Amino acid sequence: MNQFLAVAFASVLLVTPVFAQGLSPEAMAKQNQAIAVRVQQQLMACWNVPPGETAQRLALDIVFFGDGRLNGDAAFSPDDAKLASKHPLLARSILDAVKKCVPFEGLVALGAKTDEEFSVTIYFQS
Repeated sequence: MNQFLAVAFASVLLVTPVFAQGLSPEAMAKQNQAIAVRVQQQLMACWNVPPGETAQRLALDIVFFGDGRLNGDAAFSPDDAKLASKHPLLARSILDAVKKCVPFEGLVALGAKTDEEFSVTIYFQS
């Protein structure tokens, strides 16, 4: 069964200035959280845990634009890269989920600008 532990909302970074869109810091934080949740939901819908890969957790760092395109490759966090190498089927399943889901959809409707850059860390729990 696919499970999601947490989206590190604190790691959602906006490259453009916060006040460039005329939003308060609180409104910007809510918007960023909604965008992170939308990405997380799409990834979980695309992810299939390989048989035998249970009780593992991997953190994946993703940088993307508001139009849903990736900016570079998704990568396991430095702390989880070694664990990912010990569980190649699980790691591949997570990276395959990213490939299936990109471009992420519905981010502009949540207030993202098409060229705005976001960075999230998503934790996958098998």
